[in-house]
Amino acid sequence: MSRKHSTALGIGAVIGGAAVATFLSMGTAQADYPTSDDGFQILFGAPGTEGLVSGQIADNVTADANLTATSPGDETALTNDAVDFQSAVTGSGDHALQQLLFALDPSSYVVQFTPGIDGYLTGASDAGGYLVPDDFLGYLGTELDAFLLTPLGLDPALLGPLIDTLLGSPTF
Repeated sequence: MSRKHSTALGIGAVIGGAAVATFLSMGTAQADYPTSDDGFQILFGAPGTEGLVSGQIADNVTADANLTATSPGDETALTNDAVDFQSAVTGSGDHALQQLLFALDPSSYVVQFTPGIDGYLTGASDAGGYLVPDDFLGYLGTELDAFLLTPLGLDPALLGPLIDTLLGSPTF
């Protein structure tokens, strides 16, 4: 193996490890978390959310139950991270990629309200809610924002202002 190849692998491993450590450490912030372990439902849709297909909700409920049964600690960590991500109080409240996709295709998300989570939306009818995906673009935006951009600090710090400018609402 060449020195160049092993250096690239080493750097990739360090960056990947840092991303995982950053995301896992997000769950240590002080917040009032929902008492049940329902991380998938918080990120991707829960029972009672208008506009979501019942099969999608059932899949999220089943995924939460399966993760709790096989690895309760991981489900608790996922729930805590999901609450932090969706909360305006402990989270950044700036999900740039979600906002961009929602502006381009409003049908890609629906608004969800979850007891114990003060969501980042501020509109008259949506205050206290947050976006959950309703189609492929929505899932793509949520996955990238929650599991890649936010843990790496790219979403609020770098992409947020850029996407805000693209959407016509610069922060300066």
